[in-house]
Amino acid sequence: MKLKFLLASFASLILGISMSSAQIVYKKEKRGESNNVSISIGKQDSENEDEQEDDGDADSKYPRAYGGITFTRLDWGFSRLSDDGSFTLSEDNKFMSYKKSSNFGFDIAQFGVRFNDNFKMYLSAGFEWNYWRLKNDVLLLQDQSPIDYEDLNPDAKYSKNVITSTYLRVPLSFELRTRQLRGGNRVKLAFGAMTGVLLKGTQRLKSDEFGKQKYKDNYNFQTFQYGPFVRIGYDNFGLFTKYYMNDLFEKSPNQEGLRNLAFGITLGF
Repeated sequence: MKLKFLLASFASLILGISMSSAQIVYKKEKRGESNNVSISIGKQDSENEDEQEDDGDADSKYPRAYGGITFTRLDWGFSRLSDDGSFTLSEDNKFMSYKKSSNFGFDIAQFGVRFNDNFKMYLSAGFEWNYWRLKNDVLLLQDQSPIDYEDLNPDAKYSKNVITSTYLRVPLSFELRTRQLRGGNRVKLAFGAMTGVLLKGTQRLKSDEFGKQKYKDNYNFQTFQYGPFVRIGYDNFGLFTKYYMNDLFEKSPNQEGLRNLAFGITLGF
């Protein structure tokens, strides 16, 4: 709880700093034919250097800070479980065998510094979800450490069994970009550390006998997760990959080495 409070306070501090020069921005950048559409509150990082001159920005020299409330870096992709480096789950982890899996997240606040036209670093905050649609009819037990589960009655005819983890994510990013290419757009590369604080775990079930059921618990998901990430893209579209270096579950010896890898597309680079 203390860790959640500290990170929540830190995120609030970022918002407070970045909103000190708040302005509401809703624009579609036609200069350089950029397709970026954004709704933001705060001082914005420019895509093109001549924007600073045209807007009469006194802070056009480097380094310069920017930040505010935003909606960007929308990640949408897949979540894969790695069991001691293998995508084949061991006997102890077969209960997490899944038909489909996905990863979804976005940033809602940011504060950063642009050091020159090609490099900047920023700290952001947002939310991230992982979804696993399980193959087996199992119910994760609440308030259990280490994690435990029980088999469900197959006669109930379960058609849906989804496990979800929800995190407050706080990534630290370093971003490189090329000079403006034809059309004014750029190739971008971002990398850094993706951290997250667990907000909740959820299991949703659907069956012929019981209908829709929903359970909430932390299910021994890691309280604090961390790992490297990379994004590469052109203009405002790209690809991402994230690998969490600590185990998916904590205080569960039989699940040691079970880790999460996510990859997919990014909108709003």
